Amino acid sequence: MDERTTRKPERKQPMNADVNFGRARMARGAPGLDADIQAHIGQQLRAVYDEVAREPLPDRFLKLLEELEKKEAGKS
Repeated sequence: MDERTTRKPERKQPMNADVNFGRARMARGAPGLDADIQAHIGQQLRAVYDEVAREPLPDRFLKLLEELEKKEAGKS
């Protein structure tokens, strides 16, 4: 038989497996990231988020919001 037909397919872990593993480590008291590193990551994330939040909404989103408001107003 051909190897491709006899080999079992690989089992993939669910996407949240890494998250669950991290939670389990934290619950056992395993060391996490240094407080300075956590603070630096937090600052970087806030800077990126603030930059994105200041960008204007695309026209297509504004149109969708207008349509939603019209539908909601028609239900009342």
